[in-house]
Amino acid sequence: MKKRVAAFLLLCFVILPLYAWKEEDEVVYKELTMQLRLNFTYTYQMPKNLSLQLFQEMRFDLVPFQEGTVFDLSLTSVTLAYKPIPYLKIDGGYMLKIAGAASTEASVTHWDIPNTYVKHRLYGGLTGSYTYRNWQFSLRERFLCDIRLDEIDPRTTRKYALTLRHFAKASYNIKEKSVAPYLWIELANTLNQTEYCQKDGRQYLERWRSCLGVRYNLPSEGASRGALNFFIRYDQGMFRSARLDAEGDAHISIRRKGEYAIGIGYEI
Repeated sequence: MKKRVAAFLLLCFVILPLYAWKEEDEVVYKELTMQLRLNFTYTYQMPKNLSLQLFQEMRFDLVPFQEGTVFDLSLTSVTLAYKPIPYLKIDGGYMLKIAGAASTEASVTHWDIPNTYVKHRLYGGLTGSYTYRNWQFSLRERFLCDIRLDEIDPRTTRKYALTLRHFAKASYNIKEKSVAPYLWIELANTLNQTEYCQKDGRQYLERWRSCLGVRYNLPSEGASRGALNFFIRYDQGMFRSARLDAEGDAHISIRRKGEYAIGIGYEI
């Protein structure tokens, strides 16, 4: 079993990230930031194996060599989940995304026009999980549709960005100490990139994320207990954009943005 666990972790945290970024592109520019992320999760258990989850996260860029922080992103979501059997979960929901001055799209944001920094996301997915002694493994496939309401050129920018995300997680529950360290990785594939932004007519892996963290169950006398979640993340994204000149030729820009993040979450 230990060999299987080691092979699983190797696949998730070494092989998949290397595969995701094996292609080399002519990068216009790179950016590396450090972030602070604070989030809150509330889960309400409903009858018939249903649950409703509310989630809020605030992200701040820690600007090097400057005092203070810069607001990057606010994520607010509502998710409805159903577990027909113990090891399978079906979920779907809505997320409101509010971008700040440090966001990827800040260069094309007009702060007096909310539609340029407010985005809407619909999503749904399947999660399979397996528990062996103190170990728990899970795999998730999630489909996302990000909706823009601002005025764009559909030849170079997606009005509806369709993405498929692949998520794998391993955690170990230390019951005596009420803590559960975990590792996870997530890859994101574009499904409908605009023609001018494709590479040789093909889609590509737009993001990969990895996270190392620990979840601590707070002591409580009641049946319901809260938990603190401490984590360190690394997110890498490759964003393609195209500009058409007077002759109609496309000039593709490639932006790679890496983000190291430290964060804390509170779960109920």
